[in-house]
Amino acid sequence: MIQRTHYMETPEHKWSVGELVPLSWNERLLKKSGSTSYAELVNSRYICVREATDKQPGILVKVLGKVTRDQILLVSGTPFCKDDRDYLVKGKCYFSYPFPLADDLKEALDIIDANPSLQQRFEEESMRFNPSSTFWVRGIARRMLGLKKLQFFDAGTDQLSNAVDDTPHYRLTIAFFNKEKLSW
Repeated sequence: MIQRTHYMETPEHKWSVGELVPLSWNERLLKKSGSTSYAELVNSRYICVREATDKQPGILVKVLGKVTRDQILLVSGTPFCKDDRDYLVKGKCYFSYPFPLADDLKEALDIIDANPSLQQRFEEESMRFNPSSTFWVRGIARRMLGLKKLQFFDAGTDQLSNAVDDTPHYRLTIAFFNKEKLSW
């Protein structure tokens, strides 16, 4: 499979808090199985919730709505939703926005929750969500006999829990940036 990565038009990433950031297509391959590939994707509109400094990276957040456990696959031990797909000559590729680590999610939610103007900015861009709600995370709980459980973070109680039913939780995706690079 051909890796497609499109870099930003600007040589330096200097986004400010509340700015709508249109990212170009960036992907990384997670798994190739026969003629089917699975990759993580970063593109489209994000909102900057923290500016980059010399001491810490900036944070970009995109709200993807709510999904239930049955809409999430595990690909190479990573939660994966089929957010986009591409039919190639020799097969197909499914793309998922990456799920955040619990600590990264908590940090972003704390910033958003403490800043009403940021919350308003998400509303203005039709990315509505409650920062005190529940959110899917990248973590997977391993249980006996190799069973794996998806996990979610409850921002209201500040706890990580295993998904046991089909309650929908928000999906956010987070990207980090400094002057030279974008990472997720």
